[in-house]
Amino acid sequence: MGISVRRFRAVDGERFSVLVDEDGMPLYHQTLYATWMLRNGSLAANSITNALHALKALCAWEDKVGVDLESVFSQSKTLNENQIRELSDFLQRSLASDVEKRVVSTKRKRKVVGPSTHYFRLSVIADYVEFLANRIGKDITAGRIQAMVTAIRASRPIKPSKSSGDLDDVHLPSEVIQALEDALRPGSSNNPAKVYGVQLRNALMFTILRLTGMRRGELLNLKIRDCNYATNTLKIVRRADAKGDARKHQPTTKTRPREISVISEVVEKIRVYVMTERQRVPNARKHGYLFVTHKAGPTQGSPLSLSAFGKLMGELADRVAGAGFHAHALRHNWNYDFSGIADANGMTQEEEENARSFIMGWSETSGRAQTYNRRHIKEKAQQAALALQEKYLPKKAKGAS
Repeated sequence: MGISVRRFRAVDGERFSVLVDEDGMPLYHQTLYATWMLRNGSLAANSITNALHALKALCAWEDKVGVDLESVFSQSKTLNENQIRELSDFLQRSLASDVEKRVVSTKRKRKVVGPSTHYFRLSVIADYVEFLANRIGKDITAGRIQAMVTAIRASRPIKPSKSSGDLDDVHLPSEVIQALEDALRPGSSNNPAKVYGVQLRNALMFTILRLTGMRRGELLNLKIRDCNYATNTLKIVRRADAKGDARKHQPTTKTRPREISVISEVVEKIRVYVMTERQRVPNARKHGYLFVTHKAGPTQGSPLSLSAFGKLMGELADRVAGAGFHAHALRHNWNYDFSGIADANGMTQEEEENARSFIMGWSETSGRAQTYNRRHIKEKAQQAALALQEKYLPKKAKGAS
C-alpha cells in the first residue's frame, strides 16, 4: 500500500495535509472529509494531519482484509460485528513497524500503539465512516448507519485520564540531567554534534527547555525579537500559518501566549549565539527565528525543523540509555522542581496552581496544575501516616530485636 500523508504550505502561509496514493494523487473522499468536516470545523493543521494518519491506518486495514468501504456502502451494506472487531484489533498495531516485503519471525512480538492513539484512531474512523456511509450509502437507513458507528465507538479502549499517574513525581534523576549537560557542553568529546556553532545552539536549546519548561513547538517558534535583553524575558507568541516560516510542519504554540522571566545568564547565552554563530549561517538573516539549521544544503539557514530537533533528542537519549529521556521530560522535570520551590517559599496550593498555570500557559480553570499539585496532598498524607506509626510504636520498642 503506497498511501501516505503529504504536508503542504500555501503562499499565504496556511498549512494543510492530504492523503495521497502511490502516484501522489489525493484520495477523493478522505480529502473531502478533511475539507468539509475537519478544516471547516476550524481544526488546527496538526490535528487534521493526525486525523489523516488515522484514516491511513483505515486504508491499511482495508488493504489487508480485502474490504473496500466505498464498495460496501454503495451496495447498501454496513460493517458487521466481526469486521468491526477485526478493525479495532488492527488499529492497535503500530504501522511504523510494518515493512513491506520483509519476512518477520512469528516469534517476534508486534509493536502496538498506546490506548490514547488507539482511542483516537477509532474516534476519527467512526466519524469518517458515518460521513462516507451517509454520502455513498443512499439506501442505507440512518438507523443502520448509526448502529455501525455506535459499534465502532464502543470498541474503543477506556480513554486514559490525562491526570492518571503521578505526574508530579515524573522527573529525570539529577545524574541524568548532569550526563546530558556534560554531553551537550561545547567541546565535549561525547557531544552528538561536531561543529561548534551547532554545539552552542543545542546546549542553548536544552538550557531553555530545562529552565522554562516550555514545549518544543514553543522553543522552535521563538524569534530573536522575543528575547528582551533589557527585561530578561522570553515571549511565547502564537504564530499559526506564519508566512515567513517555510516549514511545512510548522512548530506551533498550543498554550497561551505569555512572557517568561529568565536569568541574565540565559539572555547572554542567546546574545552570544546570535552574534557569534547564527549570523554566520547563510540565509539565516532572511527570517527572525532564533534557532536555525547550520548544516550546508538547501535548508541551511532555515528555521530548525521539528524532525531535526527530534533527531537531536534521539541522539541525546542514546547518551543515557534506559533513562527514558525525551524533550517533554524536561517539562515534567520543571514541574517537579517547581513544586519543591513552591514548598520552600511557603506558597499556598492556590498560589502554586496559579503560578504554575501562568508559566506553563494553561488556563487557570483547566485543572492541569492540580495534577502536579497533588504532591502537597501525598506528602502530607505520608507525614500523617508516619506520625500515626510513631504514636502506636514507642521509641523503645523500635530498637528491640
